[in-house]
Amino acid sequence: MPRRHRDDSAASRKYHNRVAKQYDQIYDDCYWEFHDELTWRAIKPHLPKSATSPCLDLGCGTGKWGLRLLKSGFPTTFVDHSPNMIDQARSKAEALGPRAKHATFVVADIIDLHDLPLNHFALTLAMGDPLSICSDPAAAVFEVCRTLAPNGIVIATADNKLAALDHFLERGDIDALEQFLKSSRTTWLTDDSTEQFPLTMFTPHTLRRLFEKSGFQILDLIGKTILPVRKHKHLLENPDTLQRLLQLEHHLAKDPTSPARASHLQMTAQKPLPEP
Repeated sequence: MPRRHRDDSAASRKYHNRVAKQYDQIYDDCYWEFHDELTWRAIKPHLPKSATSPCLDLGCGTGKWGLRLLKSGFPTTFVDHSPNMIDQARSKAEALGPRAKHATFVVADIIDLHDLPLNHFALTLAMGDPLSICSDPAAAVFEVCRTLAPNGIVIATADNKLAALDHFLERGDIDALEQFLKSSRTTWLTDDSTEQFPLTMFTPHTLRRLFEKSGFQILDLIGKTILPVRKHKHLLENPDTLQRLLQLEHHLAKDPTSPARASHLQMTAQKPLPEP
């Protein structure tokens, strides 16, 4: 079982507690709407067939994806290591009225989910790159596998290591680039040094290996976004162009080499049935 590093999450928790009330505003623009539409289109085919199937939103933040699951009728557990993020998610769920009774909220680090039941969830979402943010990605994937039901699906995102190379070159910091290439780790960019938590980044290959080592069967690995639309947000303002770009993203995602050029990676994997 992977080693835990509970103390490493303190800076991340401090940052996310501070920004919780403004978090939705940070990501309120047409690029992230485009990004979220791609995400939901990738999630929908894997929604459980039974409305009673329990779902899990890991690193839930303010609850964006867990609330979609809740609105779709699934009992949903929201988990985040930031109490303030959980408060935001709970407030949004309560605004849904009776559906809120099917929501459960847990303050926990995704590398240690001992409060959650074994072999329980039909679908686990880990969006917003919690695998990159957490202190021990291998431990987190182990916990995802432990809490998923056999045949359960996990859909998780992570930062793409290959997309970060330009950052070091733009700063002219070759020493840092060499270190990053060796370690796959860098630091969250924030002015407060007490909030500068480490980030682990992945290539498509290393993300696959991370899940395979915990016994998962890889179903799909895509990049978001493959097209550099973040630099061309004006194109997303035209509804017709937006739909065409969504179709192009879908087409490009069929090429197994395309995730390498995206800023984020999205893994879909399945926990196998136990051997007879």
